[in-house]
Amino acid sequence: MKMLTGIIITAVVIIAIVAALTLSGLGAASPAPPATTPAPSPTATPTPTTPTQTPPPQEGGAIQYDPNLAQKGIQYFKEVGCTACHSIKSLGISGGAFGPDLSKALISPATNVQGLARFYKENGLDNPAADPQKAAQLLAQYLINPPSYSTTMVSQINTHKSLFGDQWEKDYVPALVEMLKMAATR
Repeated sequence: MKMLTGIIITAVVIIAIVAALTLSGLGAASPAPPATTPAPSPTATPTPTTPTQTPPPQEGGAIQYDPNLAQKGIQYFKEVGCTACHSIKSLGISGGAFGPDLSKALISPATNVQGLARFYKENGLDNPAADPQKAAQLLAQYLINPPSYSTTMVSQINTHKSLFGDQWEKDYVPALVEMLKMAATR
């Protein structure tokens, strides 16, 4: 019975990865065109380059995030295929319904984010909304080296590491964490 369950879980993970790669264009024969950023309008307020503080919707201190890095996180979230399973409604990002909406994953991971609430507790954080900075640090660790009980994440992170090498940890994870910090403020 355990072997059958393991085979089923493995098959589901492989299907999810293939779907994510296909939807993100990584499985396509030609590379996706580079993302372009529209030129700011003359009347637009420039985007600040320093971290912004926005009060979170729940208890705790203000969540600080770098809006430019958060925008890069949105780009990466879409490029690596996260939208095949997830949405981030607070940022207007639609996606699949296979995985949960990640709008509040940083500060309220109990909303079906596989193993993240348990990971926070195991690392001394019972209430992520009370300490969003520590939550962000732990989330980065989770995205780099998820615990074995988060089986889907382990498979996906290993795939991302094999595709992006050191860039996964150096570029992708910091940007994705900033994006989720921004999502938690809205």
